[in-house]
Amino acid sequence: MADDSGNITSFDKAHYEQLLTYLNGIDKDVDTNPKYLGPSADLKLDPTLSSRFHPGSQDWSVAKDFLTQASTFGSSAHTRLANFETDIRSFFTALKNAEEIFCKTDDLATYDASKFGQEYPDVTGSPNTT
Repeated sequence: MADDSGNITSFDKAHYEQLLTYLNGIDKDVDTNPKYLGPSADLKLDPTLSSRFHPGSQDWSVAKDFLTQASTFGSSAHTRLANFETDIRSFFTALKNAEEIFCKTDDLATYDASKFGQEYPDVTGSPNTT
């Protein structure tokens, strides 16, 4: 719950579950929506991107450079999307594993953040030092 100034004043188990549902929805959308990174199923941001463009003269250096860069860009976008999927799933799993925090508190907004980070280091992305 946020107050009038937009500050989070409470974060109970229902809010936590809403966050998990939201993250799971993002993962499903990225994983199953064929138009996620393109305006149509025929134009995907992956290594095949350059094959979708057909400039008038492929011998022209500008057209060659464009196709090379399109392939590079498509490959980069595809790699980043795969990394994004992995990160979303890892974060979702870490949050799901930390859900037991609500056995200790009813309101995560009032729980000590450093203690939470020590108890559930996967959520913060840091190694467990305890």
